[in-house]
Amino acid sequence: MSTTPTPTLAKIALGALITRIREASGKDRGEVAEALGIDTETVRRWEIGKIAPKRMAIEAIARFLDASPAELSRMTTLSLESKQRGMFERNSVPPDLRVLYETEATARLIRSLELEYIPGLLQTPEYHLTAQNAQVPIDEGHAATLRSVRTRRQEIVFSRKSLPKMLFIIGRAALLYLDDLPEVKDGQIARLMEAAARPEIEIRVITGLHAAMLGSFTILTPQAKTGARPFTYVEDIDGGRYVEGELVSQYEEVINLVRDQQSIELEEYLQ
Repeated sequence: MSTTPTPTLAKIALGALITRIREASGKDRGEVAEALGIDTETVRRWEIGKIAPKRMAIEAIARFLDASPAELSRMTTLSLESKQRGMFERNSVPPDLRVLYETEATARLIRSLELEYIPGLLQTPEYHLTAQNAQVPIDEGHAATLRSVRTRRQEIVFSRKSLPKMLFIIGRAALLYLDDLPEVKDGQIARLMEAAARPEIEIRVITGLHAAMLGSFTILTPQAKTGARPFTYVEDIDGGRYVEGELVSQYEEVINLVRDQQSIELEEYLQ
């Protein structure tokens, strides 16, 4: 049975496996690239899960790095899974966001810190529409599609048989803005309280100066059985970027500090 139900996560897991095998062999990316007759950038893109090597390349990797039969079999399986059609493969979803959305759908731990915005998984349709209207105008057809994608993200995550552990830390500004949106506020607060009542979900509000003032981000931890490593998605106006490897620990340190010392539970804030 497959342990990686999305093609995006399969690519990430395959990249992590190639990295582990390469590091265990004592080889660097340049040596792999030279042996396979490709450029180092291609090896890097394999290892970060941006693209998946084809079967012949996997066999060459296995030979050069002296991978075990089990490792070769696993790499081949992941490569095949990476070619499947994903849940968010449509023109309306930027390719880079598929990594975030598909991993979100299967992650065992989701930690999100949003400074001025209600986190996407917790937004009501009314809030999302109002937030869209405050941004740079886009074609209404595209805007409607984005709202549909947001709804699908929520449905996929919250319909899972076993919810992942989720931590949402929200900047006080995001809640203060609701005071100017009476037609949105009550429904959005009710949505937050409903989510916070679930044992798997923790929602906290930042109370003052804090360690994450430089920006919002989300840390996703895939299921351990996939072999994929945690990564961070950092939001930005141009669509954001992914942070991987050892740098993820810096974001974990920040979110832990904000959670433990610089925020309070949603219910306490609302009292």
